[in-house]
Amino acid sequence: MVRQKQKNKRFYESDLAFLIKSALYLLLGTVWVAWGGHRWFPIGVVIGFGLSKIEVLHINRKIEYALLVVGALFGLYSLGITIYF
Repeated sequence: MVRQKQKNKRFYESDLAFLIKSALYLLLGTVWVAWGGHRWFPIGVVIGFGLSKIEVLHINRKIEYALLVVGALFGLYSLGITIYF
């Protein structure tokens, strides 16, 4: 009996989908939680890490993580979304 090689299924996404997902990861990275007037916790980064683990159409995870970190730095310097408690 001859074994047949299984084809690796690769999912490709369009350039527009890549740009939209990149922009969403960057925007998500800018979300911070603040109380007492100070930013304390980058909740967007935590949510983004979780989404990158369960996403079906992956762009390179390293790119996703880099976008989240850059977004967190933008958010830290008041260029993002801050949720006050």
